[in-house]
Amino acid sequence: MNEYIAVTGNDAPKQYKLSPFILVIAIAFLAIGEALAGTSVYFVAMMASTMLCIGITYNILGGLGSIGGIAFSIFALNTFVISQFAKVILFESAIQNLEAPQLTITVYMLFYFCIMLGTFVFGRVRLPLPKPLEPRTDKQMNLMYLFSLVVGTLATFIFAGGELLTGGGDEGTSHSFAVGFQGLLFFAVVLAIQSRLRRSNGLHSVDMKVLIPWIVLIVFGLLNTERAGVIRPAFAYALTCHLNGFEFKRKHYIWAVAGIVAFVTIISPYFIYERLHGRGLGGEPFLEKSQEVFHLLSTPTDWTTIAAATKGAEGAAEGRTNYFSRPGTYVLSRLSLIRVDSNMISACSGGYHYGFQAVKIDALMMIPHFLYKDKPTSNSGGIIGHVTGIASDEIENNYSSMSPIGDSYGAFGLMGVVLVGLFVFPTLFIVYESIFDIRRPWGIVALGILGSRFGQAVTLGSLLTLLIRQPIDLLFLSYLIGILVRVIPTRGSR
Repeated sequence: MNEYIAVTGNDAPKQYKLSPFILVIAIAFLAIGEALAGTSVYFVAMMASTMLCIGITYNILGGLGSIGGIAFSIFALNTFVISQFAKVILFESAIQNLEAPQLTITVYMLFYFCIMLGTFVFGRVRLPLPKPLEPRTDKQMNLMYLFSLVVGTLATFIFAGGELLTGGGDEGTSHSFAVGFQGLLFFAVVLAIQSRLRRSNGLHSVDMKVLIPWIVLIVFGLLNTERAGVIRPAFAYALTCHLNGFEFKRKHYIWAVAGIVAFVTIISPYFIYERLHGRGLGGEPFLEKSQEVFHLLSTPTDWTTIAAATKGAEGAAEGRTNYFSRPGTYVLSRLSLIRVDSNMISACSGGYHYGFQAVKIDALMMIPHFLYKDKPTSNSGGIIGHVTGIASDEIENNYSSMSPIGDSYGAFGLMGVVLVGLFVFPTLFIVYESIFDIRRPWGIVALGILGSRFGQAVTLGSLLTLLIRQPIDLLFLSYLIGILVRVIPTRGSR
C-alpha cells in the first residue's frame, strides 16, 4: 500500500528549541531595554520571570516539532512576547497604557508559571483517544481534495453570507453545516501542498491545486473584511511545508517578508477602510456583499483617504485597547493582548468577578442548533465589554477581545488563573497530541485551526470549544470523508 505520510517519511519535524544562552540573551536585552525606557523595576523583574517560564515551557512542549509547542508559541507571541520586544524597539515604557500594570504583570507571570508547571508534570501523558481516518493512497487523497474543495467552498459561502440561498440567519441548520464544514477548505490546501511535495520529491510546494482553495479563502476573507482570511492560507502553507521537511529557500523568505510588509502597510489599512465604508458587509446577503466589494475595488481611492480611515480606527481605539503610543502601531496593538487583559484585570481588582456567566454562554453556543434550538446567539463579548467598560450600556454585544488570562482573572480571580494555567492548557495540548499526528493531513489541519484561534482573542469559552467540540468535529469529518472515498470505485479497484 502506498502509505500517504509526510514527505520526510518517519522523520519528526525540526523542533528549533531555544538554547539557554539565547534565552538569557533575549531576556537580558528586554530587561535592559525596558529599564532604560523608564519601566519600573518590579515590572522588569516580573517580565523577565515570565519570559523565562515561556522559554522553558516552549522547550518542554517540543518546540516547533509538536502541536503543543507550535500552538503555545503562537499564544505566547500574541499575548506577551511581541508586545515586550516592540516596546523596547519603540523605546516606550512597558507600563505605559496598561491599567494596573503591577497587578497585570503579576497575573501574567503566575499564569505562565502554572502552564510551565502543568506541562512539566503532565506533558508526556497521552490518552487512548480515537484517531482520524487519514488518506492512505494518492487516489484517496485526490478524492478527498475534490470533496473538500467543493463542500468547503459551499460551507464557507453559507457562513460568509449565504442567506440569499438559504433564507436563514446565523441560527439555522445551514449555519450549523457551515460552521462544521468550512474547515474543509483549509484541509484542501493542506492536501494539495502535501501532494505537490510528494510528486516533486520535496522540491516544489505550489501548483494550481494549491492556488485554487488559497484564492477562495482570500476572496471570502475580502468579502467579510476579515484580515485573518488572507493570513490563514499562508499559515497553512508554512505549517504544511515545515511539518513535511520542506527546505525553504531564499526566495521563500523574501516572499514572506514582502507579504508581511504588504499586509501591514497596504492590506490591513485597506480592510479597515473597507470595513468602515462598506455599509455593514458582515450582515448582508452574498450578492449584495459581492456588489459592494466590487464597487469599492473598482472605485479609485486616494491613499490619503485609506490612511485617514486607519488613523480614525486608531483614534477610536486609543486609550483602552492600544498598547503603543506611537502612530501607525494599530496592527501591532492587535498582537498585544496584554493591553486588553489589563482592562479586565484592573476592573476586577476590587474583588468583583463574574464567575461562570461568560463561560456558560460560550459553552452553550458550541452546541449545534439542531440539538439546542434556544442556544444563545451572541458570545460572552457583551459581559466582557461591559465589565471592562469598553462597551457602553446601550450596546448589547461589541465582541470585545480578551485572552484566557484576562478572562480567567475576571471570572474567578487568581484561583482561576492558576487552574486554567495548571490544568486547562496542558489538557488541551494532551488531547490534541493524543488524537492527531502532526505529520499527517488531519493533524496539520487540527494544528492550523488551533494556531489560528490562538493568533486571535480567545476566551475561556473558546478554550472549551477548542478542547471539546473542535476535535469531535474533525474526527467526524475525517471519518465521513474517509469512508466516502473508500466506497467510491476508482480506476483499477475491484
